[in-house]
Amino acid sequence: MPVVHLIRHGQASFGAADYDVLSNVGEQQAKLLADALLRSGVRPDRMIAGSLKRQQDTATICAEAASWDLPMDVDPRLNEYDHLALLREQEEPPGFGPAAGRAVQEALDAGLLAWARSDRPSSDGRTFAQWRDDALAAQREFIGSLGRGGSGLMFTSGGVLGAICADLLGLAEEGLVALNRVTVNTGITKIVSGRGGTSLISFNAHGHLEGAADLVTYR
Repeated sequence: MPVVHLIRHGQASFGAADYDVLSNVGEQQAKLLADALLRSGVRPDRMIAGSLKRQQDTATICAEAASWDLPMDVDPRLNEYDHLALLREQEEPPGFGPAAGRAVQEALDAGLLAWARSDRPSSDGRTFAQWRDDALAAQREFIGSLGRGGSGLMFTSGGVLGAICADLLGLAEEGLVALNRVTVNTGITKIVSGRGGTSLISFNAHGHLEGAADLVTYR
């Protein structure tokens, strides 16, 4: 049966002028990700990523570290929602200082849930339902393209991972928000497709980061 490992990108540049750039930690996470996938016997037939730089760079660093000579397909439907726009829409937008992590996460959770419960378009013109349905369609098309016994790697973001897993588990928007909140940078989620449909096998595995100082990150 086809297997897809969904990968959240490495740590981006939280609080910097350009968030969409891997930090030094993010680059290290991507290299450790390659080691973990190799140890697990993963040999992908296809790789795909969204069009965001942090997603593509995570995929490239991982593939190079693993010596996988594969083309990388790009599908913008795997891009994250505009989290910065959701934060700006808060009545009291949080700051981005060193101690702002919890406040930012709480504001993001509230903004994402409010958007999910509305018909309001985001910065790219899509409503939450359209963004979610695009992400789900991208995942289904990718796993369907692999064929029997095929293996694929999909590099995306926490919100997309939350949407895919919430759909597979039959969870409402609150479930998506809860899953999004705990996704670890370069965490590995495994799904398989069989006669009964697509199933979630494991979520957010990040043992490759544990034991190393400051490598388990959430934003």
